[in-house]
Amino acid sequence: MKSITRRITYALTVLLAFASLPLQAAESLPLERYHYGMQLDVQKVLALHEESSQWCQVVDARMDYLDSRGQKRSLAYRKHASSCSEGN
Repeated sequence: MKSITRRITYALTVLLAFASLPLQAAESLPLERYHYGMQLDVQKVLALHEESSQWCQVVDARMDYLDSRGQKRSLAYRKHASSCSEGN
């Protein structure tokens, strides 16, 4: 029963994630989506943002940063919620 509940919760989480709008940068920076193997040019991280979640699940996140030319950039990606590392 617990396994079925977890699967349903996971399926709903995935559905909601695709239905929700991606996090938008505060300064309206063009938002680039991360994909596996993507070459990143990060000189300095300015801010990290994450959807809040009470449960250990995958959430939308965003990193605002400066590249090697000093241009502000914003990268959207998916990650496990911070609550996953808090023992929940």
